[in-house]
Amino acid sequence: MSLQDSLGQAIPNAPIEQKPRANIYTMMLVISLFAIIVACIVLWMELKQYGDFPWWDTKGVGPAATSLAPMVPELTPRIELAAHLA
Repeated sequence: MSLQDSLGQAIPNAPIEQKPRANIYTMMLVISLFAIIVACIVLWMELKQYGDFPWWDTKGVGPAATSLAPMVPELTPRIELAAHLA
């Protein structure tokens, strides 16, 4: 009897193992894949609100030329302490 014949006879006598069922970790993997796909779609929809690609190209639009005016004490409203104490 050759080695191949002895191996061939041992295989049919071995118990047939079934493929393992999906467990909780497999389901968590599927749920996380679904969440990533949904997040990518939502991100794409959000970026479409800002126009076409590349979003960082502002096509010549720059910042405003004015700066903040310094605070003038005469124009700022004063809080009367007497009104708060009364």
